[in-house]
Amino acid sequence: MNKILKAAAIITALTVPLTVLSGCVPHTELNEKAIVLAIGIDYEDEIFKTCFQYYNPSGTGGQTLVDNSQPNVLTAKGEGENVYGALEDASFRCGRELMLGVTQLIIIGEDAAKHSVDQVMNFTKSYFQSHPDMLVAVSEGKACEYMQVKFTEGTVSTQKLKFMLQNAEKNGIVALPSALELFMSLQTELRSSCLPLFRLIEGEGDEKSDTSEDGKNIEICGGALIKDGKMIDETDIQVMSGLEMLCCKTETGTVTVDYEGEKVSISLVDIKTKLIPHFENGGLVFDVKVFSKGRYLIEPHNSYIDDNNEKMNRLCGEELIKRMTRAIEETMSKYGADPCILEKTIRHYDYKLWNDIKDNFEEVLKNCLFRFETDIDIDKLILTK
Repeated sequence: MNKILKAAAIITALTVPLTVLSGCVPHTELNEKAIVLAIGIDYEDEIFKTCFQYYNPSGTGGQTLVDNSQPNVLTAKGEGENVYGALEDASFRCGRELMLGVTQLIIIGEDAAKHSVDQVMNFTKSYFQSHPDMLVAVSEGKACEYMQVKFTEGTVSTQKLKFMLQNAEKNGIVALPSALELFMSLQTELRSSCLPLFRLIEGEGDEKSDTSEDGKNIEICGGALIKDGKMIDETDIQVMSGLEMLCCKTETGTVTVDYEGEKVSISLVDIKTKLIPHFENGGLVFDVKVFSKGRYLIEPHNSYIDDNNEKMNRLCGEELIKRMTRAIEETMSKYGADPCILEKTIRHYDYKLWNDIKDNFEEVLKNCLFRFETDIDIDKLILTK
């Protein structure tokens, strides 16, 4: 009996304080938070300016699942000496506490990217709930203008931009640029990356199916080359595609070759790239081997093609080499940037080699030699993933 009484006294002593304290825990209702879906960040006159899209709870209050009578997202703007301060200012103006746990996309304005990608992304360290998988892109002009575009496609307008990046990744144009991967890139010797570049365009004609409510549209026009934590140049789609194949960040892609006077399109699947570094004749050399399967999207009409057409396999390989070579020339040879993080590859294969060249890695990379070998196997009956 004494043991039971003691146990009851201990339970009472533990539960009573918890009951009293439970009413003092501060909390915020969900509809009082700004559930941020996308953030645009600009830099002007030494001031950071932000504009974020946040979820509008009243936009889903209709009788159907999709109610267009009210906007699904609202926007808020702020300014500050750093991005954290600008976001806090925007939070104060809209009267809601920021919630970044579901943020899908960060768009960095061109001037902000040229100023410092490091400083722009530093704010995510302050918000502990920031998701490492949120995508990062750069915009031509001001990023805040992109936040004002309201697309009708998707549950919220931000989804269209996310879908665009995902589709570009499936087509072998860009890799999905997560915040975590960008942080890792900015910790390397040359602090390099190549982020997708958005362009804002005006809708043409009367067709509104692929434009926003005000007739504007957004497209991926290439990439923003980052070095030393800053944007240094723009690249086109072909360079971006070549980088993704060289970096082995894509498993699919499309090439068009000239086969006996006809343009033949081929879908490549299961692309695998292997890079082996070594030092030769006083310089750094990479042996690059590309393996891929493929199927015909457009077959030539004037020639018979069987499933073991060595000429077609060779032409596809030459097109891949051409694309990767141009990507190397426009990024590594020209600027000494390392968007493929070749530093990591060298460390992995030969750490002693890395120690020998790391102090002069930029110049070594500018004069680096790449030797290509391709193994393309095209099958008319292959099924893509």
